[in-house]
Amino acid sequence: MKSKELKVYNLPLNFKPLVIIDAKPHLLLLAIALFGVILCFIKTMLPYGIFIMALSICFLLFMPRLIMLEFYDDYLVMHNKANKSECVLVYYEDIVSWYYTRNPNKDYLYIELEDGRVEKIEAFSKQTFESAMNRFVKDKRRKNIK
Repeated sequence: MKSKELKVYNLPLNFKPLVIIDAKPHLLLLAIALFGVILCFIKTMLPYGIFIMALSICFLLFMPRLIMLEFYDDYLVMHNKANKSECVLVYYEDIVSWYYTRNPNKDYLYIELEDGRVEKIEAFSKQTFESAMNRFVKDKRRKNIK
């Protein structure tokens, strides 16, 4: 089994990720900025439009990017939210199964490995996480979750 915990600076640098799952809502912030621009064309709503547009642009520029998962050809990297200098490198061949669970407070993606370990990461969108996992490890999705 090749999967292991690593420091981020020990990750191979010669490969570019194929898919990155980022918690920063780029599309939503752009849509809000566009809404602010539209409000600017209504004379009575001009101050609100400027405020909404400026606020969303500030979030786009200054809100930190939080990379949760990176998918490569042979492995995925799960970044640790608590300690940004550590990550877990998981080779696709080491994955026994994976599943996504929804809870009222938080969603999680669970990845079960050959050695019996279960890696879990907080998630925010079932569609985003499942589409990425289906692309790289489709045949290992666990069907029945209790």
